Amino acid sequence: MADYLAINWEKTGLSGVEAHVSGSAISVKRAFHIAWPDELHPTQDPISAGSWLKNEFARLKLASKQVLISFPRHDSTIRLIEIPNVPLDEVPEIVRFQTATKSSVPLGQLFLDYLLLPLQEEKITRDVLVASILKELHDQAVKTFRSMGLEIVSTGISSLTAAEWIAHVDSKILNVPTLIVNQIDHHLELSLINKQQLLFSYSTSITSGDQAAIEQAMQTEINRFLLSRSAQLAGQNVETVFLIGVPQSQQEFAAKLGERLQCAVEVLDPLTYLNSTTSEETVFEFPGVLAGPLGMLYSQSQKKLDAIDFLHPHKAEEKPDRRKLQIGLGVAGVVLVLLTAMFLTQRSVSDLDEQLADRQKVSKDLAEFLKRGQPTLESVALIDEWENSNSKALKVMQELNTVLPGTDRVYLNELDVTRSAGQSISRLRATGHAKNDLDIRDLNQQLSNNHYRVHPKRSNLTTADSVYPVPFEIDAERLPAKTESLQKPTSGKIN
Repeated sequence: MADYLAINWEKTGLSGVEAHVSGSAISVKRAFHIAWPDELHPTQDPISAGSWLKNEFARLKLASKQVLISFPRHDSTIRLIEIPNVPLDEVPEIVRFQTATKSSVPLGQLFLDYLLLPLQEEKITRDVLVASILKELHDQAVKTFRSMGLEIVSTGISSLTAAEWIAHVDSKILNVPTLIVNQIDHHLELSLINKQQLLFSYSTSITSGDQAAIEQAMQTEINRFLLSRSAQLAGQNVETVFLIGVPQSQQEFAAKLGERLQCAVEVLDPLTYLNSTTSEETVFEFPGVLAGPLGMLYSQSQKKLDAIDFLHPHKAEEKPDRRKLQIGLGVAGVVLVLLTAMFLTQRSVSDLDEQLADRQKVSKDLAEFLKRGQPTLESVALIDEWENSNSKALKVMQELNTVLPGTDRVYLNELDVTRSAGQSISRLRATGHAKNDLDIRDLNQQLSNNHYRVHPKRSNLTTADSVYPVPFEIDAERLPAKTESLQKPTSGKIN
């Protein structure tokens, strides 16, 4: 079919492969890594950087003209949002509206795409995975390659395209809960897949140190990630973990991880799946950097997972604009009615019934014309109703974010807020884990100091988390505004 350069665009350089795609076959010619020089960096001048990179490509004998770019997961943002269950052609605008209310960066400075998750029977809303990236970063890569005369075919996110590669390596991840773990330098990329659908992808930085410290940090982040995604798994356990890296150095950690999660753990090295060798001067300390580019190559032959593509985002089907035609028909109709009226006035009284029938038909046509706009008005009302029903809950979440301590001492598994008859939040219940009992007492005291009546409650839950071994439950009531106003002067006297 075609030759491609599949590249993982990093701030310090780029890594990738050159390959030929023909049908379902991928033939990799070579793998490479190029570091950016300080004086010729795309952030400063993409055109000059492209001129320098063109010489590097010539030196490495890279001749392909079509480019696939994957950006590291930590350079992008992925959110899981809820939208009303509206027709598919209305989803893009609702996604943009919802993202604008949650993003700290204006949408005009972002490229945006989304994955629509399957409907759940018990929910009246629908989950959407929204991915965004800064236009400035995206444009630096695109301008650099276009200045070299290359064609940009697709741009995506490394953790998502790595999942596409693994879907071709082992198709069983399409049907069972599967976790993908990929360490690239000081970042850990985690992705969760179930039933042919990416549920979420997350990236976090891990501190450098000896291998034992790195493995402990990876274990902690895996535990946190799975706890945070437990609601999406709906009680299911992860059945397979793919650990991307060098098998010789990670087999011991894979065995520990499999024992911990009670599932199969497989270590995959992208270099062993290349039907070509890297050049002698190219050494990949973290071969997982090639997983994203390989996934983009395989998606060109056969796409097994829905993908994020910032160059070609999901859009509503464009409908033809018939407003001019409708206006013309309306004007013609009015003229016709006037001419008919002038003609009918000259006819006898016996023809008046026919005139009345003609006017009733015109009235019915106008009523049908006005009715066409009703679905749009109902959709807007549905969005407003849904947004207003959650605004106070979001306010409480923001308030709790300032009240609760950080996750270095405690973290929450579940949080439930209940409205009173007046549509305000009156009670909250939560479960979580803490490092010791003193942290739980401090948490209850902090809630009391912030106008919550806390009902002490001992948790009967169990936990396998050795870092946060103490489970707890919270049952608290938000004191009404009247009570708060009475307490504030007393608090002033004590201080």
